[in-house]
Amino acid sequence: MIEFSLQADARIVEAVLPELGRVFSASQRESSFSFVCPNPLDDDLVEAWESGLAEEARGDRGAVARLLKNPKFASGRVEVDADDAEDLLRGLTELRLTLRSTSLSEVSDRELESGSLDLEGCEHSLKMGFFAYLVIAEVQERLIEFIG
Repeated sequence: MIEFSLQADARIVEAVLPELGRVFSASQRESSFSFVCPNPLDDDLVEAWESGLAEEARGDRGAVARLLKNPKFASGRVEVDADDAEDLLRGLTELRLTLRSTSLSEVSDRELESGSLDLEGCEHSLKMGFFAYLVIAEVQERLIEFIG
């Protein structure tokens, strides 16, 4: 079991949970990321390719769902089975990419990655998206420390 406390204030984690839940639900309904089969003319390969990716995506999203549903996460505590760590990393990447393309579409990559977004005067939804992105980034960074 991998366990750690986030450096992000628990009030921030609790505040962004609704945004994370909203984006997670949206990403489950429709993935905006597709991966083209290396040989689209081979029907058997295409079917195996797509079913394999779908199965992996279910595992990744299941790991994210378990994290978001864990009551300890709202207080900034992360608990993940070591066997789920890589699934969680991939699932959180999808969540961050979805946040990036939806809630944070008007933020530059430089501002986002450096954390230098000027929050003064920003709309509430943009602030929640930004803080959600940062919380997910911290979870991913800490997970990588454990499994790397």
